[in-house]
Amino acid sequence: MNSNQPTILLIGHGSRDAAAIAEYHEFAAELQTHSGLNVQACFLEFADPSIAESLRVLVENEDVTDIVALPLFLGPAGHQKNDVPTTINWAKKQYPHVTFRYGAPIGAHYGIVRTLADRADAALAAADPSITNEDTALLVVGRGSRDPDSNSEVVKASRMLWEGRTYGWVETCFYALTDPNIAEGIERCHRLGAKRVVIVPYLLFTGRILQRTHEHVDAVRENYSEMEIIFSEHLGAHPETLAAVLQRYEEAHTGVASMTCDLCKYRHKTAGFENEFGMSQSSDHHHGMRGVHTHGLTEQLNALLPPRYQDIKVSFAPMDGAAGLLYDDAGQVAWDQIWEGFCDLALAGGPPHRGDLLEPVTAAEANAQPQAYQQVLSELKRGIEMITKLPVVTSSVPGWIGMVCDNEEMAVWLLRAIIVENVMVRREGAALYLPAGPGFRLEEEIKNVITVIAKTHHYWMEHMATQAAPNG
Repeated sequence: MNSNQPTILLIGHGSRDAAAIAEYHEFAAELQTHSGLNVQACFLEFADPSIAESLRVLVENEDVTDIVALPLFLGPAGHQKNDVPTTINWAKKQYPHVTFRYGAPIGAHYGIVRTLADRADAALAAADPSITNEDTALLVVGRGSRDPDSNSEVVKASRMLWEGRTYGWVETCFYALTDPNIAEGIERCHRLGAKRVVIVPYLLFTGRILQRTHEHVDAVRENYSEMEIIFSEHLGAHPETLAAVLQRYEEAHTGVASMTCDLCKYRHKTAGFENEFGMSQSSDHHHGMRGVHTHGLTEQLNALLPPRYQDIKVSFAPMDGAAGLLYDDAGQVAWDQIWEGFCDLALAGGPPHRGDLLEPVTAAEANAQPQAYQQVLSELKRGIEMITKLPVVTSSVPGWIGMVCDNEEMAVWLLRAIIVENVMVRREGAALYLPAGPGFRLEEEIKNVITVIAKTHHYWMEHMATQAAPNG
């Protein structure tokens, strides 16, 4: 190996299937042979070593100082956009002397398209010769994702597979999480007049998803006795697939390309996914942060808070019971009178919201109880304006209430701090949107939202004062 060259950190998803893990390691070995580089194979979940453990081995045991992290994912979705970047950002803080570069997912690369074509042609070579390519439909089966960006890559690859070739049709379906499903894809091919369907798995490796794809096809096969249904091989370590991965390495190494954001639902408002716009990148100890041992919330807070508030011992006891609500003469909560006590008490007693992440309700839930929902919005608006003096705006998406910050820098800072408090928040420019719902209770969810805004807004104002007078 060339010690002057970077090391490739090849990040696979992981599987509970032993054959899939073996095939992944074979792929990593082939990549090392073709590239002449050191390739460290690791997994997001379900298998070891984890990303964090592999980084420790490379940096602490092998003194590697230049790492290109390659997500071995076919499409850009949550793992590539959240879990892996979170771990890379952690590693940058742990190992500031190491150069980290993050590559893009493979996507609808033409090498992948050529692999799909070769796999389909190999299946057709063993099929009924009386059926022509013009009467044959290829049905590309993607894994399926909650991210439209990832799903669109499968459709794009399918279209590129059809262009310039003699197949009658190239259709797309998905194993799970989105539509059309496999049964619907086969039915569509039948209605289009196909005499033969080649199931083309848009999967890198064997495993449970591939096995269940066969089961889904077998479950409907008897409904199409007049139509031949056959399988092609999955992508695997085809030379064109290896070449595509190596190109992603070269792009990351030279800085030509990196993580894709053009169609990201977290960066652009996407129809049907508005609630996820502006979400911060994060992960957990089952995925990207698997194998990372932190010291709880104190470490997270230190990265967010002004010096005055850093290194305070954080307890997991909720502050709600200790900080009782105060009421004015009109019987309304005097948010501005209890706000002074919230901040220090919150730091000592821990974030106000514990347990499950406090999230917005769906539009259907909000619209089902319009009067109760408007009452909650009204109280949240009153409290937020009272303690921050910032404008409150109505969200076009039910389930949220907006607060307009002074600028985007303030909005980004507050967003990060609010997430630490286990309360969902999204950002649109300088506006932050927090959860709301008709079932929100005054002393529970409403109090949690207003409290977390009171705390983080106070931290921000203190932060600004610290910046202006660093010795104060």
